[in-house]
Amino acid sequence: MRLKFGNVEIFPPHYTFDFMKWRGVTIGISLAMVIASLLVVAVRGINYSIDFLGGAEVQVSITDTSFTREKILQFAEQANVGKVEVTSIGDAAKDKVASFVVRLQRERGQDEKEIGGKADELYKKIETSVGADKIRMDSKTNISGKIGKEEERKGYFALLLSFLGILAYIALRFDSRFSPGAVLCLVHDVIIALGFMTALGKPFTTSSIAAFLTIVGYSINDTVIVYDRIRETQETSPKMPMIEVINRSISQTMNRTVLTSATGLGALIVLTFVGGGAIEDFALTMFIGILVGTYSSIYVAAPLTIVMDQYLKRMGWRPSDPAQKAKQKKDPNEIPPVVIRRRPS
Repeated sequence: MRLKFGNVEIFPPHYTFDFMKWRGVTIGISLAMVIASLLVVAVRGINYSIDFLGGAEVQVSITDTSFTREKILQFAEQANVGKVEVTSIGDAAKDKVASFVVRLQRERGQDEKEIGGKADELYKKIETSVGADKIRMDSKTNISGKIGKEEERKGYFALLLSFLGILAYIALRFDSRFSPGAVLCLVHDVIIALGFMTALGKPFTTSSIAAFLTIVGYSINDTVIVYDRIRETQETSPKMPMIEVINRSISQTMNRTVLTSATGLGALIVLTFVGGGAIEDFALTMFIGILVGTYSSIYVAAPLTIVMDQYLKRMGWRPSDPAQKAKQKKDPNEIPPVVIRRRPS
């Protein structure tokens, strides 16, 4: 390995590493992480937010600019109103007023009217603290749980459609050896990211679904690049064993993989620490997803391709000859040969 920051090169041009040497261990690690994530979700349950369970949303403005969201959270804890999300809006120093959006989440089985009463109770507590002349309720909205259930169904349906679409695309773009690895790789990434966020107690919001769909897109992009290089290597070296083809192909894409992942992770680290609220949760979910997605493209999708290749060959299936395909490809810039005919003497 060598580092060359002039052209941002990390690995040398002909670098080759035996990635598949530990494929049994890495598949075992992946299975352990997936099982652990499913257990965390089963035991703790997904922490659905107000987007899915419904609740009440109140927007308040306070002329006391020293009033902070931490104080509202403190009042909510004292009033025992349940889960509360508080977001600061606007610029208090510029507007001369501190504005907040307070969202109270309805618990499962809780009456929707009851959560509206708790929102009023919290508002009264804040009003008593700052004074009736310094606070104003700009709006109050009840969020129905029925809308939340519809959003939940749409989110899961979007994930299902993305998996099916990718399965069809990989099958048409490559062949049947590649599709199962690509889709299982995506399922692997989403389950681990979901388990990690559940373990941290982060709320599952509509932004979380957007993060998971983004993870799916990022992961399949990385996987397709590796698959494409595998196909190119098979065409140029048709007699090379499949394991060696995969090792060489992954090694050739390592510069791109490391630099792309490092760039994305750097941006997400900044968003995680300075984003706050929903942006912080989205960035953290994406951070875990990119880490797991980069790993799975190498150590999940590729080993599963080897397994499918061996299985299909035992079943009597034979892939088309890559060398024959390469011969059939004609260079569009190739000049046809010139034939000179002589007159008979």
